[in-house]
Amino acid sequence: TLMQLVEAIAYQKLDQRLAALLVGRTADSEIHATHQALADDLGSVREIVSRLLRSFEDRGWVDLGRERVRIVDRAHN
Repeated sequence: TLMQLVEAIAYQKLDQRLAALLVGRTADSEIHATHQALADDLGSVREIVSRLLRSFEDRGWVDLGRERVRIVDRAHN
């Protein structure tokens, strides 16, 4: 809901919210969504979400593809 989004924006860092969103959406460790769609869900902008996803990929936590994010290391998300 809108209130949950407002509370999350106010009290959680974006990287934590992105990680929680990815883990919450992936039953089989893979999510199919654009960076823009993820940004919209988080109340952020695509550029920042893309930067965070690349950071997650550099750490070995996710593998990025076209409109796809695969969780590699669920323990760190």
